[in-house]
Amino acid sequence: MTDAEHPTDPLPDLRAGWVLAVPEESKKRRRVWPWLVAAAAVVIVLVVVVVVIVETVVRSTIEAGIASQVRTGLDLPADQPVDVSIAGPLTLQLLTGSLDDLHLASTDVPLGPTTADVDVTLQGVSTGAPHTVGRGVATVTLDQTQVVALTDSVAQIDIVDLTLQDPAIVVGTELSLFGFGIPVSLSLVPSAASGELVLSPESLQVSGLAVTADGVRDQFGSLADPVLQDWQICVAQYLPAGATLTDASVTGAELVATFDIDGRMLDDAALQQNGTC
Repeated sequence: MTDAEHPTDPLPDLRAGWVLAVPEESKKRRRVWPWLVAAAAVVIVLVVVVVVIVETVVRSTIEAGIASQVRTGLDLPADQPVDVSIAGPLTLQLLTGSLDDLHLASTDVPLGPTTADVDVTLQGVSTGAPHTVGRGVATVTLDQTQVVALTDSVAQIDIVDLTLQDPAIVVGTELSLFGFGIPVSLSLVPSAASGELVLSPESLQVSGLAVTADGVRDQFGSLADPVLQDWQICVAQYLPAGATLTDASVTGAELVATFDIDGRMLDDAALQQNGTC
């Protein structure tokens, strides 16, 4: 077989551009999602900033309003400091119609013949009518000077000195025997009974010596009765009827009284008036 019978095809010319040329790939599409993510992030940040601003403004307004209502409802002086704080996200709680945890505190609140520091915690406070509370507890704290002023109003003995010595209130007085003043010291333990603050003699000392109640009675007769009896202090007359004394104790150098708050007190004018014993 000859070349003439089977001609050979010529080789491509390597200099021709079309031989080595690679088809141009279609241009890649520009990625859009990073821009969307960035835009979404900016929107989220702006929303958060707005929510924080609104939350701050609304919170301060509501807390100031509550403080004002407390002063008015409890007949406190217009300049009485009342600290109000609402725990947790306020906006969400307003939407659900209930404040989870509302805290109020004030110092040197008038309490009959004395003053006291008051701390109140209210839980489950409805924001719409009727205004109710799921649970409420108030703590009233008095220091030594405040306790002296409170006990002076009910003491049937001359108090020479009074100190708070955990767990008792230690009172010094004198009993007269044959014209001589005999120093007597008694330790009074506080408790709550029927809404009253009760101070009960737990131990006594006469001229520095520990004695029993019977021993004091044998020595001083009826003169010892004011020393040996319980001291009953009607604190209910100084506080709203919706607050019931449930416990009292001397803790450190303070007298601490605990009150349960009636859940209807926010909406019941009668429960906001001072109570009785």
